[in-house]
Amino acid sequence: MASPRSDAEWSLALAPLLQRTGRVIESEISGVSMGSTLPAGTRIRIQCEDPASARLGTVVAIMAERGLFGHRLLWRGTDRRGYPTVLTRGDGSPVCDPPVAADRILGEITHWYAAPEWRPVPVADAAPLLRRVPPGLMLLAVRLAVAIDLRLATRVAAAFAALHRRLAARNAST
Repeated sequence: MASPRSDAEWSLALAPLLQRTGRVIESEISGVSMGSTLPAGTRIRIQCEDPASARLGTVVAIMAERGLFGHRLLWRGTDRRGYPTVLTRGDGSPVCDPPVAADRILGEITHWYAAPEWRPVPVADAAPLLRRVPPGLMLLAVRLAVAIDLRLATRVAAAFAALHRRLAARNAST
């Protein structure tokens, strides 16, 4: 007898179906990682699409084990096995996320609701985002690690995130 699927497994299984529909779906931002671009509690619209069409600098919705999240697309490449991989980052953080398989991109977050209307999500030029020194160096380190091994890239990204949290806590206490 097969074991029942978890919510995360169902979400990941639904992603390819939603991508093919080309439909617009609505959701709500629950975290603060997108900073002032998309504050917590903001309603958003996601244009479901082929992951290959996502443009650098746009905010994309990604299906992950922990659920759906939206961050800015900073880099697209392949891991050492040739699998398409992306790196993203929340606008409210200098630290990029661990690498994600490109096919997990559900689509672009195109609009956010600010009563009484829907407004377009601003597109950022990815190049200046990469050139800011500390974030750019961290992103470069994770990109290089992707070329070596995805597990290494995930550890490098997690180490930068932990360092960032530690520094932020120290700055908050002073």
